[in-house]
Amino acid sequence: MRTELESRVAARFGVLPNFFRLTTDDPKITENLWGFAQFAYLDNPLPSLLKERLFVYLSLFCEVRYCIARHVGFLVGLGHPAGDPQCLPQSVDEVLPLLRGDLPFRSELDQHLALCEGAGMGSFPPEPDSAQERAIFACAAHVFLRTPDASRALHALKSVFDAKTLEYTRLLLAFIRTAHYWTEIHPELVLEDDIKQLLATHEAIAACVLADPAELPENKLARRISEDLISLRTLNERHLRLEEDYELLGTKHQRTEDRLFEREQMLEDNSKRLGELAAIVESSDDVILSKDLNGIITSWNGAAVRLFGYSADEMIGASILKLIPEDLHSDEKTIMENIRAGRRIEHFETVRRTKSGQLLDVSLTVSPIRDKHGRVIGASKILRDISTRKRLEQALLQAEKIAATGRMAATIAHEINNPLEAVMNLMYLLRPMIADPAGISYFQSVETELGRVSHIAKQTLGYYREHAAASNGSMGEIVLHAIAIYAPRCTATGIEIKKAIHSSRKIVLRRGEMMQVVSNLMMNSIYAMQAGGVLSISVEDTESPDGVVLTVQDDGVGIAEADLPRVFEAFFTTRSTVGTGIGLFVAKQFVEGHGGWIEIESRQTVEDHGTTVRVFLPISTTFESSGEGVRAKD
Repeated sequence: MRTELESRVAARFGVLPNFFRLTTDDPKITENLWGFAQFAYLDNPLPSLLKERLFVYLSLFCEVRYCIARHVGFLVGLGHPAGDPQCLPQSVDEVLPLLRGDLPFRSELDQHLALCEGAGMGSFPPEPDSAQERAIFACAAHVFLRTPDASRALHALKSVFDAKTLEYTRLLLAFIRTAHYWTEIHPELVLEDDIKQLLATHEAIAACVLADPAELPENKLARRISEDLISLRTLNERHLRLEEDYELLGTKHQRTEDRLFEREQMLEDNSKRLGELAAIVESSDDVILSKDLNGIITSWNGAAVRLFGYSADEMIGASILKLIPEDLHSDEKTIMENIRAGRRIEHFETVRRTKSGQLLDVSLTVSPIRDKHGRVIGASKILRDISTRKRLEQALLQAEKIAATGRMAATIAHEINNPLEAVMNLMYLLRPMIADPAGISYFQSVETELGRVSHIAKQTLGYYREHAAASNGSMGEIVLHAIAIYAPRCTATGIEIKKAIHSSRKIVLRRGEMMQVVSNLMMNSIYAMQAGGVLSISVEDTESPDGVVLTVQDDGVGIAEADLPRVFEAFFTTRSTVGTGIGLFVAKQFVEGHGGWIEIESRQTVEDHGTTVRVFLPISTTFESSGEGVRAKD
């Protein structure tokens, strides 16, 4: 079923482009993008056919081919051009010359500028594929691509348009640039079926649309510089021949020889410095790389290979986005905006992804690269892996929290110890007054639990290890005792307890600690099943490895996949109003202190939800090997 936004988009275009069906973390992004499209493109008062043809022409220079394919479809009738159902579609023969266009440069550009600035422009809007349209499109493209000739092109457009029309033209260019950027950061965007059919049935259209992006002015400029360098090389060769002839005459021989020696020495020194610099970069422990203004990597040192796992051949020529998690792509846009403005970025902490998919905490220092004229042409980046430092910082922070909690817990234990002793004395006086057998049983459970409360107070929530020596005990008996305590609460909340105690094996353990582990797991399950459910508890013997396994399973709400790696951290909790976040942390300490392990699984689907916790205790615990207790015979 279409959303309300998708219905509005489809009504305007006559089709629903995949451009507006992308799923983002924030639906407001697509809503705002649609609002910008309406304001700057669809409702822009410029003539509809002119807007659509200009959109297609500028898309020739976009690396991702989605925009040009989709808007060629609009032009030939697969939807409404510029969202205007009154705009007549063009034929394939009318669109092909537009697709075969190029970006004019040098003398050809001068002709277009002269046409715009002179009296030969004629009426507006110009006829499709006319000299007037080609001149306007050429100037708009230089402004759009921000070439060195952009200011001249903008001045020429001011001669064609009045101030209001020029403003709407620049607004359209801004949206087209936004559309191209949107496609670049969403590589999952695919062509619609109607466009695929168009490309399959019109070979000439497909050849133009699926071709590599049109050559950008930077490449043409590089070619022109290369041609100039060839001319200079030719002139230099002629000059050398003249010097050789001059030397044959014996005139100024020594001065020429000295000058040539100085030049050779300077070249040798420069070459040596470059070699030393290259060696430093290659041997650096920090990742050093460079990229152009489009984010394409142009250099990749040895440290980058070691840290990320990609070879230089794999990365040179690839986009820097290959290393950046999708949710951080916007950071790269911010970095490049600063670089284009000539600003250096120091010690920017973020996350990068290796070839194996591992996420690393890194610190970046990014500097602009300038040509001899001072223009920014790229960026150099020094990247340092700070994952170890981050882990140490987290460990230190957690250690400080634990230490602070330990101090606070010691104070709590001191404050509640006297009231606990008073309650225990009152229980002692009350005991002879109870004659009912069931009451005596409940009274004994109360006494046991009060004793455990006293121990918990002394343990200060797990940061003080109980001094009671380990003894022979059965996990089955401990579980049955815990079930007897929590059964009334489960009955009151509609929870059915299913028990399967298949082990009576006794092992050396600290009963108070294991009782605390079982109680914590049961309370977590009860909290997760506030609407009722089934709580399954089992204790079984294992042979390989030899020991006992406790399993606590519920069909509650479950734990989010993103939270599972953190459930055993101190102070982490998924409960919004209750819970200290320390129960599972303490349980893990107690279990591992016995030489065992604890693991957790959880599901949150509609059909299958709930949590399963398994605790393994070896038949020979650490307390037995340390001599704290004596293992009983089975």
